[in-house]
Amino acid sequence: MAAAKGSYTYPTEIDDDDHRDVLKNKFGVRTHSELREREYPATFERQVRMRLGEGPTGNFDEAHLKAVHRFLFEEVFEWAGHFRNERVRVEGQQVEPVGAMSKGGDHFLHGSRIEMGLNEALRPIRNRDVLRGSTPRGFAEVAGAVMGELNYVHPFREGNGRTTEAFIAALGREYGHEVRFSLISEPRMIAVSKETSANPSSQAMIQLICDATDPGRQTALQAVFDDLRRLGEDPLAHDVRTAQPGEVVSGQILGSDARDVWLVTDTGVVVGGRADLPADLPSDDRDITFEARSDFARASGGERPD
Repeated sequence: MAAAKGSYTYPTEIDDDDHRDVLKNKFGVRTHSELREREYPATFERQVRMRLGEGPTGNFDEAHLKAVHRFLFEEVFEWAGHFRNERVRVEGQQVEPVGAMSKGGDHFLHGSRIEMGLNEALRPIRNRDVLRGSTPRGFAEVAGAVMGELNYVHPFREGNGRTTEAFIAALGREYGHEVRFSLISEPRMIAVSKETSANPSSQAMIQLICDATDPGRQTALQAVFDDLRRLGEDPLAHDVRTAQPGEVVSGQILGSDARDVWLVTDTGVVVGGRADLPADLPSDDRDITFEARSDFARASGGERPD
C-alpha cells in the first residue's frame, strides 16, 4: 500500500477563511489569526538579531538564502530552510513539491524552474567585487534587481518577503550600507512587487531600495513618519516615498520642514526637496505641482539633525 501523502496545511474542519488552508506549524495552532500572533513575534526577534549582526553568514548564494529562511522560521515550520520545489516531511509525512503558486492575484515562477530562476536572480552578486565601494544608489541598482527577481521566483512555501528583506539587509551590511526596511511600508512593498513582476524593466524596486539605503532619503522619510505619527496616523499603512529627479509631483501639502516637503498624491505620500517648491507654499488645500530636482544629498551630509 502506498504511503499517505502529507500536506503543508491542516485539513479545513470549520468552513471559514480563518481556518482554511492554515500552514502546519510547530505551535499547533489552526487559525490564521492565531498563527500570526505566534509567528510574527518569533520571526521579528530573529530579524532583530540579524540586524545586530547575528545569524547566518555565507556567500549570498542559494545556500545562504536557505540559511536565512531557516534562521527566521525554524521555530515556526518544520520545513524552514527548504525551497518549495523540494520534497519535505511535515508531521512525519512526505509533502510533494509546490509547482504553481500565486498570491493576491500575482503568479510566481513555477516550482520546476526555481533553480534556473535563482541562478538568474543572484547572478548580479556572483562577483563579490561588484558592490565594493558602491554608493547607496549603486548598491540599490544591484540589490533592487536581485530583490525584484527573488520576489518573482518566490522560492519558499511561505516567508519569502521577510527572508528576502533580511538577505538584502545582510548584503548591505557586507558592503557598508544600512538598509532600513523599517521605512518601507507594506502597501508600498506590495505595490512595487506587483509592478516589477508585471514589468521587469520597472525602476520601482531600485527606487525602493535607494529610499531604504541612502542616508539622505532615510532622513527625509523618517521626518514624514514622525509627522504622520504626530497626526495620529500609522506611517506603515501608507505608501510613502521620496521623489526621483525629473519626476513631476502633484498633490496637497501634508507637512514640511527646513529641508523637505511631503505631499498627499493620488498614489500616496511623496517627499520632495524644499528648494524645488515655491518659496511661498499654499496654506489651504489647493494642489501644487513641482518638478523634483533634489537628490537629498544635503541631508546625508550631516546638516539635518537626526
